[in-house]
Amino acid sequence: MYQSFFGLVERPFNLTPDTHFIYPSPQHEGILKTLEYGINERKGFLLLTGEVGTGKTTLLRALLNRLPINVSTSLILNPLLSTEELLKSILKDFGCKTQAQTTHDMLDALNHFVLEKNRAGENAVVFIDEAQNLSFESLEMTRLLSNLETEREKLLQIVLVGQPELEEKLAEPRLRQLAQRIQIFCKLQPLDRTNLERYVHYRLERAGHRPMVEFEKSAFKELYRASGGVPRVVNSICENALLAAYSLDTRVISGNLVKKAAQEVPYHVHHS
Repeated sequence: MYQSFFGLVERPFNLTPDTHFIYPSPQHEGILKTLEYGINERKGFLLLTGEVGTGKTTLLRALLNRLPINVSTSLILNPLLSTEELLKSILKDFGCKTQAQTTHDMLDALNHFVLEKNRAGENAVVFIDEAQNLSFESLEMTRLLSNLETEREKLLQIVLVGQPELEEKLAEPRLRQLAQRIQIFCKLQPLDRTNLERYVHYRLERAGHRPMVEFEKSAFKELYRASGGVPRVVNSICENALLAAYSLDTRVISGNLVKKAAQEVPYHVHHS
């Protein structure tokens, strides 16, 4: 709608997790490298948490794109599953052809699969997004999966990705055995003021070679105040601001324009 007016090829502030737009901040790169290291070194359990809208799913997709071809992956996007359904989904993702129906038989089939991978010098990783929604039973099942190991190394790496509620769950006494196994823990924080500006410029440049739009300093100040640096909220406010600027026939985004745009976003933060 407004792309050509601002010299853009596509919309820069879509809410979908698109790795084309992932902003390579020092924090993002650091977390990606840490998780890559954990997978390559077969650390077993890895944990990534962050508030709603901080970009965990986009980061997860970027990580999947960076893994070498000798890493088999299972990606669970809907963790509201029973333990049996969880195991079935993991086996299906890995391409395991099995008639196993019981938990015991499915664990055997998975153990056979990861042993074969290990003999071939390959690795297997299960990624569970929105893991705060896992039941206690399913979380306990992930602990059993981490028992798949040789004398020297873990055969299956498990990456849990979720909101801070996941940390609270893992702190409960009945999950202490699982919590003790987490060897790598990363926490994705909202953008600080400097990186928020860079984030907006980066997305504009990714959406068009020579974008014809200017955010005034007051716009960034207001954007940070209203969003708290949470990328999803930043995107919503910026999208509204560009639409408003287009309707006003201006390519300059002022603080006042951002303030009005933020009022139309139901989950703006209003930091002081």
